[in-house]
Amino acid sequence: MKYKTNGCNAVNANSMKEAAEIFAYRFARRTYGKNADVRTLNQNCYSVNGKTAEYNAFIGITKANETTGNNIHFVIETV
Repeated sequence: MKYKTNGCNAVNANSMKEAAEIFAYRFARRTYGKNADVRTLNQNCYSVNGKTAEYNAFIGITKANETTGNNIHFVIETV
């Protein structure tokens, strides 16, 4: 199935959760470079028909077992 979010090209993924992981890593790498990490990824809410969901993630850089970064929020839609 194909999924989209603002600021990224659409992706083919097996589930919305998988698409959320892909988008979170894209946002992380765009912000922090190739060594960026995604720590927590949660689904906040979703539409009744299951075609839209809101996610949040903590993205950043890990150094010496400590990740510094910020939280992001994004909405995924089925294309």
